[in-house]
Amino acid sequence: MLSPMRFALLLTTLAVACGGDDPGDDDAPVDAAAVCTARAGDSAERVGTTSGVVHGARDGATWAYRAIPYAAPPIGALRFTAPAPATCASAELDATQLGPLCPQLDEDDGFLGVEDCLQLNVWAPAASSATPRPVMVWIHGGGNAAGSAVKTIYDGRRLAEAGDVIVVTLNYRLAQLGFLADGALATAAGSVGNYGTLDQIAALGWVRDNIAAFGGDPGNVMAFGESAGGRNVCTLLATPGSAGLFHRALIESGSCKFVDTVAQGQAVADDVVAALGCEVAADRVACLRAADVEAVIRAGAQPVGVLEGATFGPVLDGVVLAEQPEAAIRGGRHHAMPIAIGANADETAREAPPTLTEAQYQTLVRAQYGALAEQVLARYPPEPTPRAAFVQLTTDSRFVCPTRQIARHLDAAQTQPVYRYFFSYRASALGAVHGIEIPFVFDTFDQVLIDGRPYVPTAAATRLSMAMQGYWTRFARTGDPGGTPAWPVQGAGDPVIVLDDPVSTATAVREARCDFWAPFYDAQ
Repeated sequence: MLSPMRFALLLTTLAVACGGDDPGDDDAPVDAAAVCTARAGDSAERVGTTSGVVHGARDGATWAYRAIPYAAPPIGALRFTAPAPATCASAELDATQLGPLCPQLDEDDGFLGVEDCLQLNVWAPAASSATPRPVMVWIHGGGNAAGSAVKTIYDGRRLAEAGDVIVVTLNYRLAQLGFLADGALATAAGSVGNYGTLDQIAALGWVRDNIAAFGGDPGNVMAFGESAGGRNVCTLLATPGSAGLFHRALIESGSCKFVDTVAQGQAVADDVVAALGCEVAADRVACLRAADVEAVIRAGAQPVGVLEGATFGPVLDGVVLAEQPEAAIRGGRHHAMPIAIGANADETAREAPPTLTEAQYQTLVRAQYGALAEQVLARYPPEPTPRAAFVQLTTDSRFVCPTRQIARHLDAAQTQPVYRYFFSYRASALGAVHGIEIPFVFDTFDQVLIDGRPYVPTAAATRLSMAMQGYWTRFARTGDPGGTPAWPVQGAGDPVIVLDDPVSTATAVREARCDFWAPFYDAQ
């Protein structure tokens, strides 16, 4: 059984020093007159960015640059505001060590992180390239309340090496600090909450302005993420402020629906404000900005997991986000681009109750599905066991079938290709659980612990990882994942690439079940 992967829950106004030092003279000093100017060039030990001169370190066949600030620290008067540009550092920035997590609670209810966390990490191949490399920007999951780009499961070195791409991972504000939609915090334009979404947009803006200095192509950027990170990628497809900042999207186990209204966000905010004692303060905003950071994160905190509803996340404020992302997609109002989306075969198996009687199964279904319960029970009888039925029911209704609907709507709304995957490799005793594909994408199996020891992948797992890295990086490069077998384009029969050993293709995956869910999903 996998543990403690904690993957997030499993597993430019200034211009910085000369970019692209001579690769043969990595210790050469940077021209002080060029500070704050990002210039196109190959990666090297020192690279100029709009944040300052970043001093990286060799990491295998890449240069790694860690903890680069892409925005000003969101503290004091900048708490609960859109991110401000990072100040260009006058001294060289040590980018050899990972930075902090953004404030959050861990699985044991312990407080972690600091507010000065708006940083990103870059892995760039050290070899020179005749053409700029494609860029893959990772947005981590964790229910928008936990997780971080500093988690070593997201180390980008091997992915960058495998695909000759540049990998970027980013932190963004989480939970209350990232998404508190209290009306008192609204801007003159009416924007409220969505600070974490604005962080992601700011990071993508930093990539546009700086990635050429690392040898990357700012005109060929793929945003990809898992779980809440995948949901955030889909949100960015419908956010006006992200237009032109990325050119491909890959969504792993993420939704394009169920973004809260401002009223729903305010109801959550009221609980947080009350818990902090700010509802009676003479200056509500000042009270919120002065509150102890741990107290803020604990105020109104709820469990995070695939069977839990996310308490914090983007809201439909009419400015940052005006409509449900899927509504924008169905209306052709999203940022059209090549898009891939998929889910795992046993998403909820890790968090489902370890044992269930038939009576307990029926009680759970009635509690979770209300008026639909009897239809659901008829579609998902307690076979082969009540627990197995519950896992398939919740996996289908929350992940597999929504991805089919999203892929269909995207295909109908745009001319650019859409691709869908189904990850079914049983990498754990519980099957293809939520987040299990992540170490296959990043080739970070050594960051997965089993009984306290790093997981050693089987030959089959290694083959699948190599295949997935090929599909992911080719998609980032060209918008066509290609491969052998070729990943089919969405269309009649709902074709998918089945990520297993061996990799195969299929049509009509869980068709009858997804046909059952389609009208309910589309009606919401």
